[in-house]
Amino acid sequence: MIEIERPVLNFKNLIENAILKGGNKAKTAIIRSSLPILNVHEAVKTQLIQNGINANLIHPPLDKQTPELKLAGFLKQKDQDK
Repeated sequence: MIEIERPVLNFKNLIENAILKGGNKAKTAIIRSSLPILNVHEAVKTQLIQNGINANLIHPPLDKQTPELKLAGFLKQKDQDK
């Protein structure tokens, strides 16, 4: 299985299970929890490091959720993963 396929499948399963168990409210709750996307983030960070990217350039670091970079957008500021 390609490295990114497992977390994407996990993302899909988390969303589907939330919908089946609790409908739209549960889907919204699981998305707001960030749990589905965190798996994808970790897989991408792992692949970047395995492909020679300096781990010190990745924010937040592998296996961490903070610190995020502060980015200024057109209308608002948002903490953003790198």
